[in-house]
Amino acid sequence: MATYQYTGDEVKEFPTLGITVKPGDTFESADEVISADVTLASAPKKTTPAAPVTPDAPTPSAPSDTTQGA
Repeated sequence: MATYQYTGDEVKEFPTLGITVKPGDTFESADEVISADVTLASAPKKTTPAAPVTPDAPTPSAPSDTTQGA
């Protein structure tokens, strides 16, 4: 989720988010918030999925070459 900061001068209601903010308040939202009095305080953290681990997977000792010995 991203964190936003309200920079306006008056109390403001965001009905779609179900919140009311005062000047200087920060809030989080899963959806992008676009408003003249709102700035992005911190972007959502993207996680990189770990590579799948296959236990006991055979490791070739040399590259396969099917043309040898033909």
